[in-house]
Amino acid sequence: MNSPQTSRRGGYPSSPRSAQKGKPVNLLKLAALFPAVIFFMELVTRISTYGDMTFKQFFYILLFSVSGGALLGLIVSLIRNKTAVRIVSIAVPAALIILYGAHIVYFNIFEVYFDWENIGMAGEAAAQFGDMLASGIVKSLFPIFLMALPVIAMAIFIKRLTFYPVKRVPTVIPMLLTAVMLLGFLLPTLVLTADKGDESDFEYYKRPTDLETPLTFGILTGTRLNLARILFGIGEGTALPGDNIETGPGGEIFQTTGGDDPNPPDSNTGDGTGSETQPPDPPKEYGYNILDIDFDSLIANESDKDIKAMHQYFSKLSGTKQNEYTGYFEGKNLVFVSLEGFSHKAIIPELTPTLYEMANGGFVFKNFYNSVWGGSTSTGEYANLTGLFYNKVKCMRTFVGEEKHYMPFTLGNQMKALGYSTYAFHANSYTYYGRDKSHPNLGYTYLGIGNGLENLTSAEGKSFANTFKIGSNNTVKPWPTSDEFTAQVTIPTLLESAANGPFHAYYMSISGHAKYNFGGNAQSKAHRDEVEAYCLSKGLNYSDNVKAYLACQIEVDLMMKAFIEAFEDAGILDDTVFVLSADHFPYDLEDAELAELYGLPNEKVTSNFDLYRNALIIWSSSMEAPVTVEVPCSAIDILPTVSNLFGLPYDSRLMMGVDVFSDQEPLVILNCDGGPSWNWINKYGSYRSGKGFTVNPAYEVDADSLNAYVKSMNSLASARRKYAFAIIENDYYAHVFSKK
Repeated sequence: MNSPQTSRRGGYPSSPRSAQKGKPVNLLKLAALFPAVIFFMELVTRISTYGDMTFKQFFYILLFSVSGGALLGLIVSLIRNKTAVRIVSIAVPAALIILYGAHIVYFNIFEVYFDWENIGMAGEAAAQFGDMLASGIVKSLFPIFLMALPVIAMAIFIKRLTFYPVKRVPTVIPMLLTAVMLLGFLLPTLVLTADKGDESDFEYYKRPTDLETPLTFGILTGTRLNLARILFGIGEGTALPGDNIETGPGGEIFQTTGGDDPNPPDSNTGDGTGSETQPPDPPKEYGYNILDIDFDSLIANESDKDIKAMHQYFSKLSGTKQNEYTGYFEGKNLVFVSLEGFSHKAIIPELTPTLYEMANGGFVFKNFYNSVWGGSTSTGEYANLTGLFYNKVKCMRTFVGEEKHYMPFTLGNQMKALGYSTYAFHANSYTYYGRDKSHPNLGYTYLGIGNGLENLTSAEGKSFANTFKIGSNNTVKPWPTSDEFTAQVTIPTLLESAANGPFHAYYMSISGHAKYNFGGNAQSKAHRDEVEAYCLSKGLNYSDNVKAYLACQIEVDLMMKAFIEAFEDAGILDDTVFVLSADHFPYDLEDAELAELYGLPNEKVTSNFDLYRNALIIWSSSMEAPVTVEVPCSAIDILPTVSNLFGLPYDSRLMMGVDVFSDQEPLVILNCDGGPSWNWINKYGSYRSGKGFTVNPAYEVDADSLNAYVKSMNSLASARRKYAFAIIENDYYAHVFSKK
C-alpha cells in the first residue's frame, strides 16, 4: 500500500500543493523571462542612446531577443542541478547588464556603439582620459539601473521559478525552447535574405561593421557577429560592387530656378568656372592627375578576386583633370593641422582674430563638412591624412605590424620623396592610437611626449620637460596641453629645416580636447576671462560648457599666431602654406549645448547635416586675394586638393575624395544617423537614407530624371565607401606599385 504522502508514480509528493509543484509551468515561466529581459535591455540601450528605431529594427531586435532568450532557456532546461540552474539564470543576465552597460557608456563618450576589436584602445583611452570615462559612466547610471531591475527581481524570486524537479524535466520543454529559438532566428533571417541589395540590411548582417550591425539588429546580435568576425574571420572584408557601377543622368538634368545660385559665375565652384583671383600664367591645356599604371597587366596577373575587382574598378576611372590651380603652391613649406574637436563656430573675430583672418583671406570654403566615421579622433585624422574614410576606431593602427601598409599618397610620403623635411608632432603620449607606428609609415619623423617632443626647446629655452609635469604614462599636466606651447617648442626645428630646404610639418592639436568645463580643462580655465568678457559685451547667455569650449579653442588661434610671427621674422611666411581641418565636431557637448553653439533645433541635433558643416582653412600670406569655393566638399577631399595645389605627382583615381578645383564634383558622404545611413550632399541637394533627396532651391528637375539620378549617386556613394574600406583592408597600394 502506498503512503498517503507519496503518489503512485515516481514517489513524489501527491498533496495538491506538492502536485502543483510537480508541473513544468514554473520552469517555462523562467524560460519565458529570458527573452523578455534581453529585449528590455535592448530597448533601454536603444532609447538611452539613439532614442528611437525603425519598425524593421524593432522587428529584428525583438525576434533576435526571443531567439537568444530561448537559447538561454534551453541551456537552463538541460541543467539537472537546481543550484546550477539558479546560478546560470542570474549570472547570465547579470553579465548582459555589463555588456549593454559598456555599450551605453561607450556611446555616451564617442556617440557610437562599442566594438570588441577596440577593447585594447578602450583601456588606453580610460587611462588617458579618465574624466571622460567618469562622465560617460555617470550619464549611463540610470539606464544601467533600469536594466538591473528585472535581474534583481529574478534573483529574489528565483526559488519560486525553479522548484520543479529538474531531473525529470519533460522532453517537450527543451523541444519547445529549441523551436522558439530557431523560429526567432530564422524568421528575421528570411526577411533579411528577401533583399540582398547593395545597401540592404542583409549586406550589414552578412558582413558586419562596427556601426551598422548592433544598431540594426541589436546589441546581442551585433556582439555575436562582431566576435565571429574577429575570432573566426566570418564576414571579414567588404563586399565589392565590381566595375559595373550603375550610372544614370548627370548634373545636366538640373536647371537653375533663377533664384540664388549657390555657384554664381564669378565664384570658383571647383569645376573651373572662374574665381575671384587668377593664378599667374595658367596652362591652356590640362592633363590628368594620374600615374602611369598598367592596369591591364595587373588584372591579367592577379589571382586574388578582391584585388582583381579593385584593379578592374579603378582602371575604368578617368581621374581628375589638372587645372589653373595645379602647382599654385609648388615648392612652398606646408603646415597641416588636424584640429581636435574644432568647430567653425569658434572662429570669432574678437576671440580668434588670426583664425578669422586665415579663414576669410585664403581659400574660403563655404560648404565644407566633417563626418564622424567611427566616433573618434582617429577616424577623422585618418580621413584628413589619406583621402579615404573608415569607420573603425583602429583605422590608424592598420598601418602597424610586421608588414606596414604602403601609403604613397600621404603628404608626408609625397613631400619626403621630393626632398622635404617632414615632421609630425602631437603633445600627448607618443604611443596613443599607435601614432608611433602609423605616422612614420605615413612619411613623418614623429615626435610626441615620450619620444622626444618633451625635450624640444622654444626660443626662450622652455620645454615640456622643464615646464610641465609629465606622468609615467607620458601625459602632461595640467591637461590638456597648450597648442601655443607646442608651436613654440617646435618652431626652432622648422626654422632650422627651412635653412636647408622646404619642410612639411603635421600637427594633431590637443588643446580643444574634451571635457569642456572650467573645472578640469586647463585651457578653458586659461582663457575663461576672455570668453566671459566677449559674451558680456555681446549679451550672449551661453552655458558654462559652451563657454569653456570656446575658451579652449583660443589656443588654436595662439598657435597660428606663433607660427605666423616666427615665420615672418624669419622671412619664410610667404613661402609657407597653412592647412587646418577638424577631426570631428565637439561631440562631448550635450545635445542641448550643441544646439546652443550651432544655433540649431535641439531635437535630433546630431542628425542635422549642419552640425557637420565646418571650416577648412587653406591660407598663405602670398595670396593676393581670397578664393571662394562654394562646392560642397569634405575631409576626404583635402589630400587630393592640397596635392594638386602643390603640384605633387599622385593618382586621383585611387582616392575617394577629389580635387575641388578639378572637373569632377566632390561628393560629401556623411554617416550621421547611425547604422546603414550613408547620406550624401552635393551642389544639387542632399540625400538622407530612407527619406530621399532634397533638391537645392536654386535648381529644379523632373521627377523621373531625379529618381534615376539619385539611384546612380547612391551607387557611386556606396562604391566609394566600399572601395575606401577595401584599399586599407587589402593594402591595395602595395599591390598596384609592386611593394608586396
